[in-house]
Amino acid sequence: MATPTTTFKVKGPIFATTASANMVKAVNRGLLDLVIIEGSNRVKEELWGPPAHAYHKAPRSQKHGAKTRTLRRAIGGSVPKDGIGQIDAGENQYGQNLNYAIKVEKLYGMFQNAYDHINNNPQLYEQYIGDALIEAFD
Repeated sequence: MATPTTTFKVKGPIFATTASANMVKAVNRGLLDLVIIEGSNRVKEELWGPPAHAYHKAPRSQKHGAKTRTLRRAIGGSVPKDGIGQIDAGENQYGQNLNYAIKVEKLYGMFQNAYDHINNNPQLYEQYIGDALIEAFD
């Protein structure tokens, strides 16, 4: 993958033109919870290391892509369109991903790991989106 953006698309009859706006809103809210809790938080957890002043002196085994923590702070989740969830390295926040995010992704594959985690666990979609739909209609 080697891209600092991961996108998830949810399809189904709920996005038909006859679906109520509340249902679409609930699905989007559940999708946002999914990409933030299970996606962007997972990416952030994989970026760790010693403080910036000690980063260069630390052995490779003690650093994992978080020299200044700027990239870690830029990681976010969003729902740019109905049914589409996105995890990125600053695109939603700054208009584009941080320029070195691709290099860090190639080294550690944190976006790919988050993508695999979510897509290999379909019950996560049911949990987050299902819970949001139930809350919307309570």
